[in-house]
Amino acid sequence: MAIESLGVGSNLNLSSLLDGLEKSEKTKLQPITAKLSSTNAKLSAFGQLQNSLESFQTAAQKLNDSKLYQGFATQVSGSALTAKADSTAAAGSYDIQVNSLATAESRATAGRADTDSIVGTGQLTINLGSKSTDIDITDGSLSGIRDAINKADAGVTASIINDGSGTPYRLVLNSQTTGAASTMSFDSTNSDLKSLFSGAETTVTAQDASITVNGLAITSSTNTVKEAIQGVTLDLAETTAAGASTKLTVNQDTDSVKTAVKDFVTAYNNLADKITSLTKPTGEGDSFRGAALTGNSNVRSVQSTLRNIMSSAVDGGGMNYLFEAGVSFSKDLTKSGKLEITDEAKLDKALSSNLDGMKGLFSGDGTNGIASRLDSSIKQMLSDNGVVGSAQTGLKSSVESLKDRSAKMQDSISTTMERYKKQFQQLDSLMSQLNNTQSYLAQQLDALNKAS
Repeated sequence: MAIESLGVGSNLNLSSLLDGLEKSEKTKLQPITAKLSSTNAKLSAFGQLQNSLESFQTAAQKLNDSKLYQGFATQVSGSALTAKADSTAAAGSYDIQVNSLATAESRATAGRADTDSIVGTGQLTINLGSKSTDIDITDGSLSGIRDAINKADAGVTASIINDGSGTPYRLVLNSQTTGAASTMSFDSTNSDLKSLFSGAETTVTAQDASITVNGLAITSSTNTVKEAIQGVTLDLAETTAAGASTKLTVNQDTDSVKTAVKDFVTAYNNLADKITSLTKPTGEGDSFRGAALTGNSNVRSVQSTLRNIMSSAVDGGGMNYLFEAGVSFSKDLTKSGKLEITDEAKLDKALSSNLDGMKGLFSGDGTNGIASRLDSSIKQMLSDNGVVGSAQTGLKSSVESLKDRSAKMQDSISTTMERYKKQFQQLDSLMSQLNNTQSYLAQQLDALNKAS
């Protein structure tokens, strides 16, 4: 802390001396700052390790989900429909003809010269299938009737079109529900309103969807057809040509299981790479630098626990070891500690002929498979009492303690420097007084010499 006026009275460079003392005092902070930086680096490293563990845990949880092994996939030829199967489906092949799509009824009233002149007011009743809605028409113009219908939640939407004729404005009414049972009818207490709607032209007829599945005729009020085939939902898009059909095949969804296995391998290898980056030192000799978690026993515990789980046998009901699914730890020294799909043909065979064995290997009964054991182990590692969770808690406590020590040391340095400043100011004042006394005495002696 340089004091510009300090040293003026004494003609001494007290400001530089004070700066030097302050630099010397601040060296007391260096060990604390270095320790705080190191501790924060370790805390950040454990946070990165936690994220990688959680990603691997997510991949393991997917393989631990019994529903993964119960899924079915569909294949559809052509564009007439799409299909989705759930876990209750059964493998099979189906020929499907889409004869007609389900449609919603549409009607259009007779044309009028404008949209503002009054047709009539009163109560309008709209019947849609078994639903009946009464609407109070207070603005009897075509636009007013349209707005009242749209606000009524009657299952019918209304719009006005212009057909280009001499009386071009027509009120168009569209049912929001498909199917032959969802026809519209209208009634009103006002004869003009009743006449307007009773004379409406049917432009689209309400009808059910009609399909044929392996020769069996099926109808549906909507274009989403459920349970025509067990566990399969069909979404109809267009009719098939006469004499043509759409081929639907339902098989067990082994592709999703294979993808989950590949994601599991990738997630573990990402974790292994992260551990390497957090523990591998760099440089040699004087340039040797340890990583944030080099030699950390908690990290070694994480590695050995996970590897032991994946290397040990499980009671998988036909598959007991990871290598039986074509997955094992790499023997390539450049990939040490990494998982690999070493035999994809073996994996494909297990998926096609022993899906129950795959389920037993990874999930078991939900607690004793490789994936379920990994899930439980990682949960424990990340808990407050786990090797990762407890390490993070301890490091967070150390950070707070070091911050407190740093603040106290800074206060101590500030107090010491304030004391030095006052001492230097006193010295400067004293030296100034001595210099003034010396100057006065010199003047008096000089005057005496001249007088003598």
